Amino acid sequence: MKSKAQNLKDRVKPKPSAESVQKSCNNCLKSTSVGFTKDLLCREKGVVSADYCCSSHRYFIRDDLKKAEVLHCSECEFFVFHTHATIPTYGVCDMFSVRKCDGSQKKACSKFVRRKEQSA
Repeated sequence: MKSKAQNLKDRVKPKPSAESVQKSCNNCLKSTSVGFTKDLLCREKGVVSADYCCSSHRYFIRDDLKKAEVLHCSECEFFVFHTHATIPTYGVCDMFSVRKCDGSQKKACSKFVRRKEQSA
């Protein structure tokens, strides 16, 4: 009877992955990149090295996270381009605005519709 229970435990037990990832601030949910060095900013401990790990580590894989695409006004079909000497994405939103701006700098609104690709 014990052998059946032991076999069941062995089958149900999670198996370690082939490439076990070591805990570090590099794969922690509470850390963000400083930007100008390889150090990370931890919410708990402050600025730490990428291989440091504290007791409040929360595992998170940054590579698996696909960053949301940032959409800009100049990519919307409602954005009307106007000629400008230095800014190629200069124009105005046909739906909401009369003020001309650089469409590549402004984030898209909730009425965004992607501009259709024109093929020649």
